[in-house]
Amino acid sequence: MAPDQNRVVFGVAGSGKTQVLIHRADYLARNYNVPRDKYRVFVFTNVIKEYIKSGIQFLGLPDYTVTTFDQWCNFVFKNEISTNYPRINGSIDFGKIRLSVLNHLKRNPSSQKTLEFALVDEGQDLTPEAFEILKLAARHVTIFADRMQQIFSEGATEEQILEKVGIRYENATLLGAYRNSPYIAQIAAYFIPDEIRQRQYLSQISTRQMTNERPLCFVAENHDDEMDRMAEIIRERQSMNERVGIIVPKVKQVHGFANYMQDRDVHIEKAIPPKYPGNTGNYDFGNLVPKIATYHSAKGLTFDSVILPKLIEKDFDDISKQQSVLRMRLLFVGIARATKWVYLSTIRGRELQEFSIIKEAAKNKHLVIHDGNVTARRTKSRGDDFDDMPF
Repeated sequence: MAPDQNRVVFGVAGSGKTQVLIHRADYLARNYNVPRDKYRVFVFTNVIKEYIKSGIQFLGLPDYTVTTFDQWCNFVFKNEISTNYPRINGSIDFGKIRLSVLNHLKRNPSSQKTLEFALVDEGQDLTPEAFEILKLAARHVTIFADRMQQIFSEGATEEQILEKVGIRYENATLLGAYRNSPYIAQIAAYFIPDEIRQRQYLSQISTRQMTNERPLCFVAENHDDEMDRMAEIIRERQSMNERVGIIVPKVKQVHGFANYMQDRDVHIEKAIPPKYPGNTGNYDFGNLVPKIATYHSAKGLTFDSVILPKLIEKDFDDISKQQSVLRMRLLFVGIARATKWVYLSTIRGRELQEFSIIKEAAKNKHLVIHDGNVTARRTKSRGDDFDDMPF
């Protein structure tokens, strides 16, 4: 790719967008002698920055050159506009900061093009105005995006991204999906509403199926039943030396589930963005301790096995049933974090509306539904144990 033109690159989950992103940053910086303070790599969250830290260090990219877009906007706002951040209900108003930065750049040509280049990961979840800011701030921008992983309603469409950076169509597409095994891809594809895109996604899977272990959905009798089984699953995957990710809808559930597992002698690390910019989280992606994160923070992460617990209506109550496409994208993002195996769980009578899709997948033998109540009855009447069940 020529270094002096804006670029948009689309790629499905597991196609290596983030890896290409950081290697392109290294290539441009080294081959065109770009000073460290003259480029930025924008990632979606500080969690993904921690996740790719080893790659950043290996390539010799300074830590501060990789940041989130909002952190960079805050820096510009504080240094060029005001030292007092606008707030709403006591929290920093990031939307107002972005708008202020955009207007500042429009009014002050001397503040424009201060970056030689900028690279953007997960571009589909930035707002259209973010791309206006980037076009003014950098001499050229490379944007990596995946339409199927857009989980913010205010995120820019493909057409908006292309329009804002002034190009007519995407310059490249990463065709292979190398992360997900075919079993994982098959169940993830159920949560792509568009049949054409569903077929395109499945056609790009380039990973061989190494085991016969199908995805599993456990239907628990109650909360404690679900947590007990989840603890067993985590121990089982740890005994296989797997990297385990647990993904939940809300930040408060990250803390709650960590406590539930601690009560069952299972230690997990909370992969959540630090409360204050510049701080690091109390987690380390270099170890095998299971990580728990929200769907939004988990974007870009990869685990051998992924656990999606509490697929019940109450836990998705901030996303109405009418927003079914958004719910399906969240579930797609969660499932697609796994390379080998995925475990879902819900509670009988409280299932998420999209449980009908899970039942369809089970009917097509792409997933196993395991009813905890049926298992308990069989165990009591016949003396079966879990080793006999189809996990």
